[in-house]
Amino acid sequence: MEDARMLKKGFPSEHFSEATGNLWKVFGSMDSLMGSLVSMVNPLSFSFPVWLASVAAKEVALQAADLGVTCACSFLKELPSRTGDKVLYKNQLDKKDMLFLSINAVIETVFTCHILNVMWSSPVIFRSWSSFGVLTGPLALLLIILLNDMFYAPAHRLLHHPSIYPYIHKHHHRSVYPARGNIDARNEHPIEQLIAMFLWMCAVQITARTVGLHAAALGAHLALMTTGASLNHAGFDFEVRFLGIDWYSTGAHEMHHRRPDRNFGQFTMLWDKLMGTYIPYDDGSEPAKRRLEQKAD
Repeated sequence: MEDARMLKKGFPSEHFSEATGNLWKVFGSMDSLMGSLVSMVNPLSFSFPVWLASVAAKEVALQAADLGVTCACSFLKELPSRTGDKVLYKNQLDKKDMLFLSINAVIETVFTCHILNVMWSSPVIFRSWSSFGVLTGPLALLLIILLNDMFYAPAHRLLHHPSIYPYIHKHHHRSVYPARGNIDARNEHPIEQLIAMFLWMCAVQITARTVGLHAAALGAHLALMTTGASLNHAGFDFEVRFLGIDWYSTGAHEMHHRRPDRNFGQFTMLWDKLMGTYIPYDDGSEPAKRRLEQKAD
């Protein structure tokens, strides 16, 4: 009927058919876009109830990890800046904090599902135990750590640029002496969270496509990142030194919270030393401050 009316008005039928075809192409493109969006948000193709349950399960796992870190580190001392009579500022969580933590809980769950999907189905990941070796296991794990920080440290430094800092990263620095583990670690702007996850996946893909990567090493890296984030924001005095290199130090990250223009790496301070942004730990006392100022001069 509509075709007939258009023909009477002088609208050529071939133009109408072409317009109809183009419209269906648009709908097809939208359908394809929606499919891609769903795959991005739900890479494991969970049903919606299972997807929601995975968000809750991930939160429970993080709280368990925090409890495990607290129990495992009970024999460690607090960082020297946390001892003595000095009263340390501790920010109280507000509605904005809870909003960002809730959004980031979803982002983290989606990213974790992507990591699991890579572990289980990616053709560039080794899964058989016969393919697990020094190169695809320990060395690949070390390379992911180094690459991740190599990408993250300059990106983190960029987030401190005066034109960007007030809008994104400043929120995370409301905590000067973080002590709530993963709560303080994840209390950041969702944009920052997305940047960090993207750079993490880049490190994984580069490692897998160069030296090779076993699923066990990738799983170990996921566990190390979770544990390290908790330790960095828990206040315990813990460091790992090997071959004369400071591979990890909780004090280095506390110094970043106290001196936001320094120590941008998450784990190793190697890239900060190369960028000239490394500063050693001090306990905040006046003599220690003077020593640092002399070294800076």
